[in-house]
Amino acid sequence: MTRLEAIAAGLIRWYQVHGRDLPWRRTTDPYRILISEIMLQQTQVERVLDFYYAFLNRFPTVRSLAAAKEAEVLDAWKGLGYYNRARNLHKTAIAIVRDHDGEFPRDLDALRSLPGIGRYTAGAIMSFAFCEDAPIVDTNVIRVLTRTLGEPENASGAEKERWLWEMAASIIPTGQGFILNQAIMDFGATLCTHHHPACDICLLSAHCERYARDTQAQPRLFDPSLALG
Repeated sequence: MTRLEAIAAGLIRWYQVHGRDLPWRRTTDPYRILISEIMLQQTQVERVLDFYYAFLNRFPTVRSLAAAKEAEVLDAWKGLGYYNRARNLHKTAIAIVRDHDGEFPRDLDALRSLPGIGRYTAGAIMSFAFCEDAPIVDTNVIRVLTRTLGEPENASGAEKERWLWEMAASIIPTGQGFILNQAIMDFGATLCTHHHPACDICLLSAHCERYARDTQAQPRLFDPSLALG
């Protein structure tokens, strides 16, 4: 088993026991997943839970959202803030109905062409709705990858970003993008946290560059097989 395989297996084992039970994880409906992903941008999970079902009750399908007036959408979004998210979500619904007959495209590039959908959101829809092995990179994924694998030295911002997406793709076991992506996000959100990571109980500590650096006089070198290609 390679190091990446060991990390992936550990994340999945952890998630199967400790993963959060969230409503958008009980569906593969791309519309519901889109709503959750847009709401979760710049908003804590606990706050999104208060709005998710209310918004879906008002706009249960992509067609109902597309048919609504912008003022109605903004009213339903009231309290979540960052209202451009709601405006782009409305534009996305209109584009899906107008250009795709109300069906979400199952192609990454086609998804990314929709208003307000970037690489992360497109990957989330591909992974969580269509069960494709599409990588995702958010702040939690970045934290877990850079801590466990170490960061490439002297890399530019663009090189580091490319490395992150490559690692996020490489760590997915074939056919397990749905669970691995959920696992790594939850792991970063609840255990490998920004300020107080629970390193003393972490099952990935044997593979973690950050843990080795903090606990050994001579930290392990970055694995050249994981470096920029």
